[in-house]
Amino acid sequence: MKKMTAVLLLFLLLPIFAAAEEKAQYEAVSSRDTYLVESPGGRSLAPIPDRSRLQVLEVGEEWSRVYFEEQTGYCKTKYLYHFLSLDPFACQVPGMQRVTGFASFNAVGHIAGDKFNGMDVKPGQVFCVEKEEDETYRVPVWRGETQVHRAEVTYYPFADWQTAASGDVIGGFTTFYGDQQGKGRAREREHNIVLGCERINETVIKVDGYFSFNDLCAPYSQNNGYQYAPNISNDGFGYGGGVCQLTTTLYNAVLQLPLQVDEWALHRYTGIQYAPQFFDAAVGSYSDFTFQNTLPYAIRILAVPQDGVLTVLILKD
Repeated sequence: MKKMTAVLLLFLLLPIFAAAEEKAQYEAVSSRDTYLVESPGGRSLAPIPDRSRLQVLEVGEEWSRVYFEEQTGYCKTKYLYHFLSLDPFACQVPGMQRVTGFASFNAVGHIAGDKFNGMDVKPGQVFCVEKEEDETYRVPVWRGETQVHRAEVTYYPFADWQTAASGDVIGGFTTFYGDQQGKGRAREREHNIVLGCERINETVIKVDGYFSFNDLCAPYSQNNGYQYAPNISNDGFGYGGGVCQLTTTLYNAVLQLPLQVDEWALHRYTGIQYAPQFFDAAVGSYSDFTFQNTLPYAIRILAVPQDGVLTVLILKD
């Protein structure tokens, strides 16, 4: 009888042991009070309080399989955010805006989209895009996107990071800045963006090396060269306002590659104007943006502010 009881107990515990040993793909945070359920739409196993941290075993379109408080179950994917990939070689962050290369404008033009009122563009300005099948290029702009046609640009696909040669561009991202974000201080905000670019431009990160934005750019103060400009704070202004647009652009460039993000913070749950919700990266006295170079070679960062077009490129050094 004792032997039968032990076998039965082991049988009941096997799913728990298996779940504990199963490798998670991501860490994520819950965006509201919800429940861990046994199966999609099934019975409740436990409440998941708002802002709880979970291990994500598998991401689905509607339901994700998660591990929370020593139980494996499911929760709605739409209630998860702030995804951190635990294996960037195997698992890209869900929902990220993918870009396939960079392009340069061939002529004077105008670009706009969604709530982005737009800006004039000049020949030679470089921006990152996703190439579409119909030979147009999707350009991420703020919360939306726009398209430019093949005749308007010269396109350069990113090199495959596995076969890239020294000097090849293997990843990047673009955001746009200007009067619409300036609140009357667009020039000061641009000054801060340009200063941040100067401080990270040409940075080389060796194999297994560690990048910290604050190590290069903080403190965000008048004494360190920053000007008073709009930011996400209680009063809406501060020294260094605009620098977070550079960290956000760099963060989205890093996500294009199997680099291990270690630390980043959101400005707020509702997001910011110039990037998709949950894909911004705030820096300041209590937050940093850091990542490790997990590629088998050194990489170099190019940060290029171009009169309203902010492009960050990552090269094989």
